[in-house]
Amino acid sequence: MSSEQLTASVPQTDRPSAVAAPSPEPSAWRAWRALVLLSLQRQARARQMVWIALALLLFAVAFVAIQTQAGRWGMHKWRAPRRDGPLLSTWVAETQTVAGLVHTSPGAHSLQHGILGSVNVIISPNLEDENGEPFVATGFMIFTQSVVLSLFLTFLLPIWSLAFATESIGGERESQSLIWLLSRPLSRPMIYLAKFVALLPWSLGLNLGGFALVCLVAGAPGRLAFSLFWPAVAWTTLAFSALFLLFGAYFRRPAVVAIVYSFCLEVVLGNMPGYLKRVSVGFYSRCLMYQELADLKVEPDRPGIFLPVDGTTALAVLIGGTVVLLGLGMLLFSRTQYHEVD
Repeated sequence: MSSEQLTASVPQTDRPSAVAAPSPEPSAWRAWRALVLLSLQRQARARQMVWIALALLLFAVAFVAIQTQAGRWGMHKWRAPRRDGPLLSTWVAETQTVAGLVHTSPGAHSLQHGILGSVNVIISPNLEDENGEPFVATGFMIFTQSVVLSLFLTFLLPIWSLAFATESIGGERESQSLIWLLSRPLSRPMIYLAKFVALLPWSLGLNLGGFALVCLVAGAPGRLAFSLFWPAVAWTTLAFSALFLLFGAYFRRPAVVAIVYSFCLEVVLGNMPGYLKRVSVGFYSRCLMYQELADLKVEPDRPGIFLPVDGTTALAVLIGGTVVLLGLGMLLFSRTQYHEVD
């Protein structure tokens, strides 16, 4: 029998199959990228702190919208000369009318007209500059002091930042999946860095998106505030994310520790006179914002008590602090034993 006949007589199922494609070589980069994508998906699972952050966002938007509707961002609805008196804008208009009926010297009339005109300009909520662009006077300053520097920076920004940062590693510990994560073929510093990279889109999205919504419902003062202050909010988010991720790697209940830190250091120490406030992250964010206000000739109410640093120094501290906190978190995460997970 010929070789061709022997080959033909072999059943098709007994013939050798095609050579399988070689499997790709193990790659630490692909493993790290897969961990980042997995962590992004896990961050999407809303937890208790995230729901609290969203509830605070709705409250802030509703509060600012009510104040905007009531015309609180300006002095045009203030009462003068006493609380039960007419509106300040009405009082200025009536005073201008009466002053125009009184016969005075041309110099005195010009002085009265200039003073009352200046007051009318100051209390107007919205003006236009020589290019026709909207310019916000007192409305912008009132919104910045009462909402941006007080409500948002002191309270909302730390709470929103810890919502995702404490869940990144703390959630793994609570769900008892951290031991599985540590058994992956990646070094602990790379795992920690992957967690930090994965939480940034969520933290930046919540903080910048929430800040944009709060500013949007405020009208012209809010739009100007967002255009000036969003870089400071972004850099502060990076610093807070690195800090609260460190809490998640070291403490068993990182959300509780982060909340205590936010109220004690950011609210209490952050508003104390002297140099104690410089241990808070919010202080340097305030300095960045005041740097943006320098062109508008605006400075802290009491610079001798606030003792601000220049914008370059504040930015360097926020960036350097983020890097230092990230490195410290990698070190602690590498040396901490997590076999005691509940």
